[in-house]
Amino acid sequence: MPSLRQYTATLLLPSAFFGYALYANSALLTTAASPAAQASEARNLSLSYVMDGEATRDLDTLYKNELPHRAASVGLFGNARYALLGAGRKGVIVGDDGWFFTAEEFKTVSTRDLDDAVQRIVEVQRELEARGIHLVLAPLPAKSDLYAEDVPSLVRSPAMADAYSDFSTALQKQGIIVADTRAAMLTAKPFGDIFLKSDTHWSPAGAKAAAEAIQSSLQMSGVDLAPQELTAQWQTPVSLWGDLTKFVTSPDYAPTVGLAEESVPIYRTRVSEAANGADIFGDDSSVPVMLVGTSYSANENWSFADFLRETLQADVVNVAKEGLGPGVPMMDLLASSTLDEAAPTVVVWEFPIRYLGTKTLWQRDGETKTEGGNV
Repeated sequence: MPSLRQYTATLLLPSAFFGYALYANSALLTTAASPAAQASEARNLSLSYVMDGEATRDLDTLYKNELPHRAASVGLFGNARYALLGAGRKGVIVGDDGWFFTAEEFKTVSTRDLDDAVQRIVEVQRELEARGIHLVLAPLPAKSDLYAEDVPSLVRSPAMADAYSDFSTALQKQGIIVADTRAAMLTAKPFGDIFLKSDTHWSPAGAKAAAEAIQSSLQMSGVDLAPQELTAQWQTPVSLWGDLTKFVTSPDYAPTVGLAEESVPIYRTRVSEAANGADIFGDDSSVPVMLVGTSYSANENWSFADFLRETLQADVVNVAKEGLGPGVPMMDLLASSTLDEAAPTVVVWEFPIRYLGTKTLWQRDGETKTEGGNV
């Protein structure tokens, strides 16, 4: 027969849960009773407010922003889920040996989406060609492709590898210079991680391999750049939490389940002062290479522009942007006066293939669909 202690243990957890729920919701009611909340209530209490879903969204926001101990709850629940189930929140795939993958990479790119993207890139290439500029397209393979052995078998798929191959082949058939970054990164893989384990981005080793692939593609296409003298040095590594860690737990609680910050070595290159001053009395303000793309290029922690500068032995102006995908930064560049002012010989376009088929590939979120786009 169960003892009093067993009965107590059985009832303790649900009692504690409901007790906390009562406390938390009473705290929320206090927040909702504020003058600002009352004014909002008077304005919003209507049938359309409920039917249109605004009430649900506001309630969700209230719980997210005002719930007591929210940060601790997120961290502790995330730790328990990761430790017991080996899983994270929606948006991350937890793999083997501490490897995390973005769920964006686990999809099949449709033929229509691929063809639409290729057509838009061809249009960009023609516009650059009319200005006397060479375009080099650098498709970036998916992390889940290059580290497929660490992806859970239930979701492992060749879809991203196929998309990379089909995309590259279609671009080459259109006469576009394509750098085979996938082959270069696979070659570099045995010598060190080419992606960060807990982040969506590549490591400096992966960035360097991609830069070398771009140099090879330019050389094979017969595009010559006048060599410039450079200086280079390694700097103190930076420590950072991978952007996928937040889909598992919070950084404050991550170490208790064995998760750690990434240590990223920093590499810096620049054109030497002697080379930079060669045209000090001239009118030539042109730059050899312009780099456009995503956070793989824009975030200086990955040192991609620096490796590209070194492998090409030419200065690189980086106009990549974070948080906008690969298409929008290029559209912004074409719409600006930057190309006319800088007059680059080559534009390198870094293009992660996981963005193929996304709704915001060619426009910012919320913008109206543009004619000829794939969204």
